[in-house]
Amino acid sequence: SMGSPLLTPVDIKRLIAGGCPLPLATKNYPSRGQSAVQELYQTPEGKLFLKRVSPRNHKECQIDPKQGSLAEREYWAFCLARSLGLRVPELWLIDDHATVQRWLDLPDARTYKTFYGKTDFKTENVFECALFDWITGQADRHDANYLCDYVNGEIVLIDSSHCFMEYSGSMPDYLSYYEAGGRRELQKRFKVPVSERMTDLVGGGVSKLVPLRSAVQTEALVNRIHRALNCTSIQDVTQLYRRKP
Repeated sequence: SMGSPLLTPVDIKRLIAGGCPLPLATKNYPSRGQSAVQELYQTPEGKLFLKRVSPRNHKECQIDPKQGSLAEREYWAFCLARSLGLRVPELWLIDDHATVQRWLDLPDARTYKTFYGKTDFKTENVFECALFDWITGQADRHDANYLCDYVNGEIVLIDSSHCFMEYSGSMPDYLSYYEAGGRRELQKRFKVPVSERMTDLVGGGVSKLVPLRSAVQTEALVNRIHRALNCTSIQDVTQLYRRKP
């Protein structure tokens, strides 16, 4: 894990205030293009990416910010991913509508596919990410919402703000590609740390990490965790995506 884990939102605000703004190639990031403000700063702690969402973003996504704004949801998804042992960039919630993410200099999948062609990820990594995206009900995991660490063969999930609502039925981009490859690995069984850690969440631990203010959304999340506990292969996860919620 990079950087100092002891940085607080106050520290991050200070770093950004004294940081040097960098040009941001938003043309590669359609998802990042929706936010009211997106700025990249060079700081003594490395590059930090500030994203502020607007009321319009909430309207377009049909989200009531009082039940958890897009920024809050992104932060809760980060906390949940970390607790499950997924590799995600460090993220701070600096107010109800703004997050700051530690910038990783890895290409997003859209850029990667354009320049490098086929992506080849470790089966276990695809399984863990797909399980996380199912549990959190991600509705927006297209190819600009995950990074490609092609050296380690890993997906790094970013921009997880469209989550913890009712599942919309969309399968993550990387999972569709993986399945279309017709890999024999689809049925490979895993007993992964993620599924063991998920058991801890069922007993109410999840509401500490994801303090949703909607009983319906909380119940949907807990139900998804219960259903995901039985998954041991990528094929199990794809079946979850295809079944009615």
